Amino acid sequence: MEALPDPVADALQTWLAVHDEFAPGAVEALYVVGSVALSDWTSHSDVDVVAVVADPSEPELAGMLRVAHTAFRGRSDGFVDGPFVGWGDLVVPPMAVHRPWVLDGEFHLDGESFEINPVTWYTLATYGVTLRGTPPAGIGLHVDEVERKLWVRENLDTYWRGVGERLVAAIAADERTDGFDGAVLEWTVLGVARMLYTYETGDVTSKTGAGEWAARRGPDFGPLLAASIEQRREPGTVTKSLLEEAGEFVEQVLAIVTR
Repeated sequence: MEALPDPVADALQTWLAVHDEFAPGAVEALYVVGSVALSDWTSHSDVDVVAVVADPSEPELAGMLRVAHTAFRGRSDGFVDGPFVGWGDLVVPPMAVHRPWVLDGEFHLDGESFEINPVTWYTLATYGVTLRGTPPAGIGLHVDEVERKLWVRENLDTYWRGVGERLVAAIAADERTDGFDGAVLEWTVLGVARMLYTYETGDVTSKTGAGEWAARRGPDFGPLLAASIEQRREPGTVTKSLLEEAGEFVEQVLAIVTR
């Protein structure tokens, strides 16, 4: 905990305490991934984790985890997001299995957890921070570069393509020229840059790292990427022209990975 930013350490200590209280013995391992593990956490970032429990398909356990989650939300202002998986889930290719998971502070119980994917497994294996349990190197995590790149390609061609199309349509219909939420710029541009980085290198990097890398790869988009990184550091508003360029950036990345 000492190596983590204070707000992150506080949130995770509370998270572990309430889960040990309301689901005693359930959390056998807890790993930090995401921006914290990649040294890119900001005060407006969530804390992404992968929690391991003995049997994540057990209905009674899911009920206890839901109670623990509610207690955590009452005791902490931070969001701790991620799936609850079994040890067996980590040694096979990630798949849409029925598991408890949390996103943006909301508890879910279904097979739609986005974080159960090859990029998360690779991040855990390569950069994960162990707060409880066996270190990632001793788990036998399933990581495969081909699977990882194929997943990224599909994610770009489906999810991010839709994001780009909706962004372009929304901006075209808005008569303003300024005052747009900069979080949209940061999330879209740096999210897509991260996907391209993994597609081309096989590795995983932070949003800031991906933005800096993408600016070197495509200097024409350098100002857009710099503005996106700045919005990550200091959230504010952006212009319509920047968001229009973000739409063009998404189209360019899609052309690269689907050609």
